[in-house]
Amino acid sequence: EDTADAIDRLKGGSTRTVMITGDTALTGVFISKEARLMSDAATVYLGDINKADGITWTDVDREEEVDPAEIERVISDGVDYDVELAMTGKAFNRLIDLGDIRRYILYTRVFARMLPTDKLVCIQLHMERGITGMCGDGGNDTAALRAAHVGMALSDAEASIVSPFSSSDRSINSCVQLLIQGRSALATSLAGYLYLILYGQTMTFLKIWSFYYSLSASSNIWIWVDAFINTIMSICVAYSGPAKKLSKYRPTAQILGPQMMTSALGTVFINFAFLAGAFGWLYRQQWFRCNEFDASAMDISKWWLLADSYEAEVISIVCLFQFVNNAMVVNFGYLFRRRWYRNYALIFLWAVYVSIISIVLLARTNWLNCRFRINCGSKSILADSFDIHPSFDIEDYSTPLGHNIIPNDGRYELW
Repeated sequence: EDTADAIDRLKGGSTRTVMITGDTALTGVFISKEARLMSDAATVYLGDINKADGITWTDVDREEEVDPAEIERVISDGVDYDVELAMTGKAFNRLIDLGDIRRYILYTRVFARMLPTDKLVCIQLHMERGITGMCGDGGNDTAALRAAHVGMALSDAEASIVSPFSSSDRSINSCVQLLIQGRSALATSLAGYLYLILYGQTMTFLKIWSFYYSLSASSNIWIWVDAFINTIMSICVAYSGPAKKLSKYRPTAQILGPQMMTSALGTVFINFAFLAGAFGWLYRQQWFRCNEFDASAMDISKWWLLADSYEAEVISIVCLFQFVNNAMVVNFGYLFRRRWYRNYALIFLWAVYVSIISIVLLARTNWLNCRFRINCGSKSILADSFDIHPSFDIEDYSTPLGHNIIPNDGRYELW
C-alpha cells in the first residue's frame, strides 16, 4: 500500500528506480505506473524479439509498432515528451549479443520476463554506471542481491541469507530507510575524518609556534588534548543520528574533493587567523615583556617548564579552544544527519570542555590553572605580588618574571 509513496521518496532523493521482474511485460508496466515508477501519462515502448530474431518496439497503449528511428531518438535524448522503455528478457539478451545494451540500460524502466541470471547481469550493467541497490524477496533474486553494491532482502527466507541487509517488513520503505542510514553513515565518516585532519592542523600550528618561540605547552595540556579532547570528541562526532527525511542531494564520497577541501582549508585559514590575531594582541599589551624567556638556559630534562611564558600561555589557550571547536564545526549539517544540536553527547562534552578552558583562563589563580601552568606563578611571586597564598605545590617558574598571570581585562579580551 505504501509502495508508491516510498518510490516518490526514492525519486525525490535523486535515486533512479527501475523494475526487474519475472512477470510479463504488460504486468510490469501496469504495476510500474501504479507504483509511480513512471507517470500515468507516460508513453511506454516495449521491446521484444520478433520472428526474424530481431527486436520489435511496440507502443503499449496504442498497440502499434514503433519506428526504430524513434527509439534511437529516445536513447539519444532527442524527444520532448514523457516516454519510458520496457523490454523482455529475450530482448535484453539479444541487445547484449549485439553489444548495444549499454545504450539502452539507463533509458529502460521495466525489465520483464527476467531469469535470475538476467537479473544478475542487469544489476552488473547498472553498477557500471553508478552505485546500485537491489531489493527483492524471492530465491530468484539472490544472485542480484549479492552482486549489487547494496542488497536489501525483503523477507526472512533464503534471500536474506545472501543479502547484506534484510528486513522482515516487506515494504519498499525499508529501502528508503536504508538509504537514509547509508548517507548518514557516509557523512558521519567524512565528518570524523575531517575532525582528525583539523586536529592535525591545529597540532601543526601549535608545534610551529612552539619551535619558533622555543616553548611548549605544559605536560598536563598534552595529556588532556590527546587522552580526553581528541579521543572522546572523535567518538562523540559519530553520535549524530540520521536525518528524518531523504534529502534530494547526495553526500560527497571524495575525501579530497572540492567540498572536503573547501571545508578543511577554510577552517585552517580561520584557525590561523585567530592564532595570529591572538599573538598580535599579546604584543600590543603593555604588561607583556618580549623576549624575556631564554629556553637555552633551561634544564632540558624539565621541558614542561617551557610552558611558563606568556607566549606559551596564549598559544595553549587558543589551540585548546580550537581543538574543541573543530568538533563542533564538523558536526554542523542537516541534509544527511540530524541537526547539530541533536547530537546531545557532543553538545554536552563541548560545553564541559569550553567551561573548563574558560575557567582556566578567566578564574583567579587556582589549583586547576596552575596544573596547566596558565595564570599561575612561583609561590613566592604569587604571595608577594598578588597576595595569593596557594596551599598546593607549584614548581617554581623558570622565567625572570616568575609568573604568567594575565591582568583581568586582558583575560576577557583574549577569551
